Amino acid sequence: MNVEQQSAEDGNFSFVHLTDTHIMAGTKFSPAGEGWELDTHATLTRVLRVVKGLQPSPAFVIISGDLVSPDLADRSRRPTPEEYAPSYELLRETLAVLDCPVHLMIGNHDDRTAFHRVMGNAPPSPDAPHFYSFNHGGYHFVALDTQEPGKPGGYVDVAQLEWLREDLAAHQEMPTFVFSHHHPWPIGVDWMDVQNLRNGEDVAQLLRTHGNVQRILCGHVHQDHEIEREGLTLLTTPATCFQVSRVSQTTSIFSGPPGFRLIRVNKQRLATQVIYLHEDRNDAV
Repeated sequence: MNVEQQSAEDGNFSFVHLTDTHIMAGTKFSPAGEGWELDTHATLTRVLRVVKGLQPSPAFVIISGDLVSPDLADRSRRPTPEEYAPSYELLRETLAVLDCPVHLMIGNHDDRTAFHRVMGNAPPSPDAPHFYSFNHGGYHFVALDTQEPGKPGGYVDVAQLEWLREDLAAHQEMPTFVFSHHHPWPIGVDWMDVQNLRNGEDVAQLLRTHGNVQRILCGHVHQDHEIEREGLTLLTTPATCFQVSRVSQTTSIFSGPPGFRLIRVNKQRLATQVIYLHEDRNDAV
């Protein structure tokens, strides 16, 4: 048993939560009427350079959806899976720089068919939801698929809820982190809160009842929040690219700075911090 294995088994490890990478192969993100554009591949590359340099190295990285977004290049139509594929290929190549496992999730801008095809999954059907769980260092991790195709908000269907109930019951002795692209309850920003997880209370109640859930971690909102509600703590993580105002009740988007969340686990003690890359000075943290 090496030192790294011992640390994991003792519950002494860290992991990184990234979200909303919005990779767009061959183009840049340009919000309507804002007068600026952003290379989302370049911002992800900056973030990965920092993650790769973290000491100690994270046990894994999890990216909670909106992995790619070619649909944002032309909002008049939905791209085909074939048109999505180059963005997933670029994402796959970019993530190869990391030395640790990377767990991927689906967001509302993703295309499940192209995701499965490029990332080499073997789903029961071409557009099957992508949800799963895994263990590390005495902790249990659950990744949900909250995409409701064609809608900006999210939903967890009956079949996935039943899977979640069984999974939590089977691991109820283990402290658990749950990851969801969409936030299960409001964060206090009106235009984002109409895009939340519309059966979020059903999901939250299941988590309260059937598992030993420590935290829910979400993306989608391009902001960092910590909200406690009836025994559950929700953490949202900023995007690796553009961010959203935390105070404006109407659409307000900024070109950065890119950010991510680092979580440190030491037995039953948790510490988390959000890291923003404000200036490109070799991005040391």
